[in-house]
Amino acid sequence: MEVRALTTGRVRRKRAERGVGRYLSSDWADTTLPVLAFLVQHPDGLCLFDAGQTARAAEPGWFPPWYPFFRLARFELGAEDEAAPQLARLGHDPGDVRWIVLSHLHTDHVGGLDAFADVDVIVSRREWERATGLGGRLRGYLPQRWPKEIRPRLVDLDGPSLGPFPATHDLLGDGRLVLVPTPGHTPSHMGLLVADDGRKLLLAGDAADTAGDLPAVAPDLAEWCSAEHVVVLTAHDDLAPSFLEEDATVRS
Repeated sequence: MEVRALTTGRVRRKRAERGVGRYLSSDWADTTLPVLAFLVQHPDGLCLFDAGQTARAAEPGWFPPWYPFFRLARFELGAEDEAAPQLARLGHDPGDVRWIVLSHLHTDHVGGLDAFADVDVIVSRREWERATGLGGRLRGYLPQRWPKEIRPRLVDLDGPSLGPFPATHDLLGDGRLVLVPTPGHTPSHMGLLVADDGRKLLLAGDAADTAGDLPAVAPDLAEWCSAEHVVVLTAHDDLAPSFLEEDATVRS
């Protein structure tokens, strides 16, 4: 199965990591991080892990001004950077995607959903419950931006344990796309374990900023990935595309 990284724009954070003043300052970092989604070409169809950001997030008024969380990051992208136009450049229509797995429901992981109205969108039941309604808004989600025509398929991770994961959910029943819990960034955050021809990739979303940060954030998971030779791909790691290239070179 081929896996591609799609860079749906960049995110620039405030320079300061702590302190109340960072919410009001305009001191932005010099560097940016990518906002990645991943396209998996399963034999039965295309699976998109996360939908990336929408170009509207770079426009004034998209984020509620009253919520301080949205003052800490600035998204930089145009319409051509969204997931659907990138798929078109690869020769795919949005309707060619059969499944979209969402690691969690923060804006930079669901922003590109509008183009995928007829796709099976898979969300953790617990994450959906946390992200919707007034409670979701207060937690920093944007339920008011969720496309009304998309009805997610809510799943529970109640399958057998695997390594450091106390439960799993085999998405297609063939062991190739397995949902795994990766709590931390949100309590119900989940990753997608891609297994094919003896190799394993963990599409890890925001489990850590980068694969190099994983040992400090989730040491048990990092140790298992190292022991099992699992390639870790996170949503904000500039090195993720090169990890995929290296993995392809090793297999060729």
